[in-house]
Amino acid sequence: MGLRYQPLAAAMTVARASSKMIGGENGLITTLGNDQPGFDHDRLGRRKGLLIEGAATNLLRYSRDFSNALWEKNAGVSVAPSAVAAPDGSSDAMLLDLPGGADGLYQNVGSLISGDVYCFAIWMRALSGTVDVTLGGINGPSSHNISLDETWQRVWISEPASGTTRYPKISTAISNLPASVLIWNAQLEAGPAPTSDIISNGIPASRAADNVMLDPADWFAQGAGTMVFDLHTAPAWAGIWRIAQLYSGSLNDDHLDLGYDSDAGQLRISLRRDGVPIVTQSLYGVLSPDTRHRIALAWGDDVIAVALGGSVLKTPSGFAMPRNFSNILLGSFGGTDKYLNGHLRNLAYWPVKLSDARLSELSVV
Repeated sequence: MGLRYQPLAAAMTVARASSKMIGGENGLITTLGNDQPGFDHDRLGRRKGLLIEGAATNLLRYSRDFSNALWEKNAGVSVAPSAVAAPDGSSDAMLLDLPGGADGLYQNVGSLISGDVYCFAIWMRALSGTVDVTLGGINGPSSHNISLDETWQRVWISEPASGTTRYPKISTAISNLPASVLIWNAQLEAGPAPTSDIISNGIPASRAADNVMLDPADWFAQGAGTMVFDLHTAPAWAGIWRIAQLYSGSLNDDHLDLGYDSDAGQLRISLRRDGVPIVTQSLYGVLSPDTRHRIALAWGDDVIAVALGGSVLKTPSGFAMPRNFSNILLGSFGGTDKYLNGHLRNLAYWPVKLSDARLSELSVV
């Protein structure tokens, strides 16, 4: 992943006040230290891109130790150590034997806010062959069928919490057949989709947000430019999240902001000059979740253009573009909110505003 004219890493800084777990080049889950960029990989070791996430908390306790008493078991359900390596290469995976039917493994969580959406995720695989398991929702009674083979996969569901007893449960209520499955690191967190793994012990555990910035040094030209973002969006989202922001001293002063309103299904741009809003415009470019997209953002002295999927959307002309951008922020709003929670696969930059025809070409995956 790089900038045109120089590697992205040379201009990028990442601030994160905690460790972070991502997929490593060897296909195993690995832990990064504070402030290390989260270049993520799939189970085959192929690079997925820079994972930019907001802060999150795993509300479950003893997320890997399913033998702990906080993980309750119905009659006939057993949990034992396993000789099969876990997704991080450790010996922490456990074998879960399910007798068939609604009996299963679960943990009560009583601190959820009724009506808010929560996501339950867990690494699972069949001990042998293929099996179907059931994930019970946040409120208990709901159920979702999950098909497993002998490959580790992180399966998940999301639902709003109600005022009833709430717990994530693993059973075979739908198939009603006995099953033996391997499990590792369960996670329950606020939001519509899982973020990267967080391991908890006796209390819920948290991961800090990624604050990703580019230093606009001598490679950056004020007044006009083009950036092309190659993104893979999150599996699900809610509200407005950000792709990039260019600003001077603060976001309340001069800024150029590109984001996406997932509720309205529209790209959005905002431009301020001397603290006064010049342009705030919704653009009819729809992004699908869990999908690769290329988005081109180009600006000149009096127009801003955004290209997506070959279509170019433009603002009215007639304004003067600020020439004092000293910060470039990626994948969040001010480094504190509205996170991408997806992957930035690549970023290209040109110190000129490219033509509409070229923007159209660059925005096609």
